Amino acid sequence: MMQARRSLGEQPDIHARLMSVYPRVPDRWYLVLFVIMFALGVVSFEVWPAYLPVWAFVVALLIAFTYVIPCGMIQAIMNQQVGLKYLIVGYALPGRPIAMMMFKTWGYITMTQALTFAAHYMEIPPRKIFWCQIVAAMVAATTQLGVQTWMLNSIPDMCSQDQKDGFTCSYTEVFGTASIIWGVVGPVVQFSSGQRYHFALFLRRCCSCTCNALAIDETVAA
Repeated sequence: MMQARRSLGEQPDIHARLMSVYPRVPDRWYLVLFVIMFALGVVSFEVWPAYLPVWAFVVALLIAFTYVIPCGMIQAIMNQQVGLKYLIVGYALPGRPIAMMMFKTWGYITMTQALTFAAHYMEIPPRKIFWCQIVAAMVAATTQLGVQTWMLNSIPDMCSQDQKDGFTCSYTEVFGTASIIWGVVGPVVQFSSGQRYHFALFLRRCCSCTCNALAIDETVAA
């Protein structure tokens, strides 16, 4: 809060002054893009068996919108990202691993992409970066899906531990393991009252509060 109040009275930094010469992206562009992407998101889990209800999709987006500023402040001070996506979806949709992964993608990764938006500090015209991001997202998504499909159909023993060329899909296994731990097993049987790891919630909360306090003290001292 102290950092937020201080920022209200500060003059625009050098990056903001340099970016002020470029025309801003109209809000209606973002609104139209949001409506299109929201509709495509609803279609994706209504047509395919994702088991993610529309209300959970809305909650995931609300989490991203709500947490982007406070998490951005924490990342700027501590260089750490904070997220509650596993606990929230684990309690809300127990026993749904695919829904858990989709909730994480729309809730957490949306916020992460917003926090790593670097055009402001690179002094790139906002309207150009807006269209570049749209084109890059379309090219990256279709290319990655195509390459992944080709690899799964063409490379023998893909994603197996004894694959001769080392294509063991380690990152995919981590993602899949998280879906089992938080989606199938769920936090209800791990962190709820009376369960084995219930104390870990309080331990993490104490560590987070301590780290935040130390980071704020260092910032004020600097």
